[in-house]
Amino acid sequence: MAEKRIPQERIQQGIYISLSTAQRHLDCSVLLIENNFLENAIEPIEFAIEEFGRAVYLRERLEKGLETIENALETNHWIKYDKAFSVLPSDLKTVWENTISPMLPEAYVQTGYYPIEKETISPVTRTNAIFTRYDEKTQSWQNGIMVDKERLKKIVTEIREYILKEF
Repeated sequence: MAEKRIPQERIQQGIYISLSTAQRHLDCSVLLIENNFLENAIEPIEFAIEEFGRAVYLRERLEKGLETIENALETNHWIKYDKAFSVLPSDLKTVWENTISPMLPEAYVQTGYYPIEKETISPVTRTNAIFTRYDEKTQSWQNGIMVDKERLKKIVTEIREYILKEF
């Protein structure tokens, strides 16, 4: 694992910059949510999650007295995402959740009869939300993902709370 040297005071500075950047991404997502560009709000929320994850990672390095970070921190989205969700509740990953009933309204069917479908936010789904892609499994073109406006608002609010609480 290749690492780069960063003095402790620069690590501390990186924490504050990452948190500030996360806040700005959340501000952007709020504007998109308020204007009903819900799928587009996924990307800045995911960027905010990753910046928060970077801050968590850097804080761990600072607390251990280390003066290095992994080079992969700059290129691997999953490192930051996983670090963020080592602190954030995992339910914040879900941007939409519902029961899909192909024929009957849920009122006519036993509760739990149909499976619950979910859309989650991750380094992969952030691009699924806004780009057209070909799904080999269904052999069809896909565009966008299902998104719930109230869940997005909740995600933004809770991430802001964690930023304030954790740092």
